[in-house]
Order: sequence, then structure tokens, then C-alpha cells
Amino acid sequence: MNYREQLKNPASLGYIDVIVQSALSEPDSFEEIFRLAFDADTDVAWRSGWVCDKISRKHPHLFTPEHIQKIADTLVIVKHHGIRREYLCLLNNLHLPDEVSVELINQFFEWMIMPKSDVSAQVLSMKLLYKICQKQSEFKQELMAYLENISPSDYTPGFNATRKKIIKLLNNKQLKP
Repeated sequence: MNYREQLKNPASLGYIDVIVQSALSEPDSFEEIFRLAFDADTDVAWRSGWVCDKISRKHPHLFTPEHIQKIADTLVIVKHHGIRREYLCLLNNLHLPDEVSVELINQFFEWMIMPKSDVSAQVLSMKLLYKICQKQSEFKQELMAYLENISPSDYTPGFNATRKKIIKLLNNKQLKP
């Protein structure tokens, strides 16, 4: 299957599922799909990211530490909201790299608190910051301060529900300050 050509076309959920099945059935196809998630054509990259997201939910073992690091490294420079959302979804579905750059952590904080940002980017950034707190407990106080000082009226119900859940988890977890 010529994935690049297939991914240039507008995609539906059913169509993406067909590409996922094809990518999983052919040995080298996953690598090609992953590579296309970083394509210069934003439509191809976005749809390939969507395919990778679906694959990561059922087959996270296919993603190597190098794949995960590439996602993390590229995320800080991506401008397209759809591609950003897919990369955030991928990192949320997979294990974070052992070392997360300060630049990426700062970007997560920025995306999380921007009231006009996509709610998906806000929520996924919040979840990823929580995951970072689990590995690097020194961020716990900073994340807690941000979440406690946000005005709920500036954000969506989905954001606020996740915010409350993360605050509860931070309070209940024995993360060292």
C-alpha cells in the first residue's frame, strides 16, 4: 500500500482503521507510517499521527525509545494543532522518555494554562506533567501551584474535571517534594 498517497486524502475513522490494519499486517509498514508522522505535508503527518495514535493504544510495544524521543524532540517545534494533539496523545499512551527536556516541560505548562488553547492540548499536557511528577517529584509543587491558582471559569468543564482529578492524585500520591 502506498501510505503517503492514501494519507493525502481526507480520512474517516473507518478509513484510518483500514490503514492501521494494513500497517500491522506488513512487517515494514509500521516504520513507514511512523516516518510519515513527521512528513513535510501537514495533512500526511496529521493523518499518519492519527494512525500511530491508534496503533499505540493496542500495540505500544512497537514504539522504541528512539521513536518516543523523536516525538518528544519534534513536539516542541510543531505548529499544526492536529499534529501537536496526535504527538501529545502518543506520549500520553506511551512511556515518557527517561529524560524530558526542560524546554518540553515548559511547553507543557504553557499549553496547559493557555485558556484559548485546544482543550485536548491543555488536558494532555496536564496529564503528561503529572506523569513527569511521578518520575521527577521536584515538579509536584510547581504543577500543584499552577492547578490550584487557575481560575476554573476561564476553562472548559473537561479541563476542570481533569484538573480536579490531577490535584486529587497529587495530594494522594506519596511523591516527594
